[in-house]
Amino acid sequence: MRADRRRFLTTAAIAAGLAPFVGCASRRSERPAFGVVADPQYADIPDRGRRSYRASVGKLGEAVADFNRRDLDFCVNLGDTIDRDWESFDAILAPLAGARAPWRHVLGNHDFAVQDARVPQVPARLGIPSRRTTFDVAGVRFVMLDSNAVSAYAHPAGSPVRAAALAELARLKAAKAPQAFDWNGGFGGEQLRWLDRVAAEAESSGMRVIVLAHHPLLPARAHVAWDASAALDAVLRRRSIVAWFCGHDHAGAYAERDGVHFVTFQGMVETPDRNAYAFVSIDGGRMLIEGRDREPSRDLVLRRA
Repeated sequence: MRADRRRFLTTAAIAAGLAPFVGCASRRSERPAFGVVADPQYADIPDRGRRSYRASVGKLGEAVADFNRRDLDFCVNLGDTIDRDWESFDAILAPLAGARAPWRHVLGNHDFAVQDARVPQVPARLGIPSRRTTFDVAGVRFVMLDSNAVSAYAHPAGSPVRAAALAELARLKAAKAPQAFDWNGGFGGEQLRWLDRVAAEAESSGMRVIVLAHHPLLPARAHVAWDASAALDAVLRRRSIVAWFCGHDHAGAYAERDGVHFVTFQGMVETPDRNAYAFVSIDGGRMLIEGRDREPSRDLVLRRA
C-alpha cells in the first residue's frame, strides 16, 4: 500500500519532539528474541523502479506494531535508515516512538547522504554512541560493526580518511574487484582486529557471537564490503562467531561457510505494497528466523562456540 500524505503526516506527528530511540529496557531473557529490519531508505521523493521511498514510514510502523505483540529483547535496523537528506530522519524515526523494545541501528551508506557538515553528526542522530560496539543477551554476544569506516562518503570531504578511502577505491577499480563501487565501504584492519579480540573473549566464556553490519561478506557479489575477504577470514577464525546479519543488498541472500550463517535481509524500501522484516529467536543450538511478507523464514543450526 502506498503511504499517502495524510498517513505520512499522522505517523510523523506521533514522535514530534521525541528522541529517536524509545522503548522499555530489555526483558530478562533465557532465549534471545529480537526483531530485524533492513534498508527502510526513506526519502520524500517519487518512486524509482521498484523502490517506494515514501512508503517506508508506513511499513516501519507496521513492523513496530507487529514487534510490539511479542516480548522482544531489542530490535535492530541493519542500516540505510534514509535514502538522502538530513530531514528524512525525522519522518522515518517517528514510528519508533511507539516501540516497546529498544532499537539499535547499524550505520548504512545512505545514512551519510546528507549535507557534508552533517556527516559527522549521523551516528548521534541515530543514537549510536560508538560506531562499533557489543552487547550481550542471554549468553549471546552481539557485535555491531561499521562497514563504512573506510568509505568515500562517511567522512567529510577533504579529510585524510576520505582521501585514503578514495585511494583504496581506485586500487579496487584497477584490480577490477566486483565490489569496487563508491556505495560500498570497508571495515579496515584495526576494526577487524577489534572484532577478533571481542570474539576471542566470547569464545573463552563459551558465548556465541552474532555480527550485525550493513554490508555483506557472502555471497561474493557486487554488494560485499571492500575488504570482504579479510573480514571473512576474521569471522571464520573464531568458532564463537555463528552468524553475520546484514542488509545493503535489497534482494536478500543466504550463504553458509564452515558453520557460519550469512544472512542478508531484504530491503524494506523495495515495492510500494509489500513489507519485509523478521523475528529472530535463539533456543539452544537452533536459530529461527520468522520472515514476514517478502522476507523468507529459516531454521538454522548453530555450531558450538
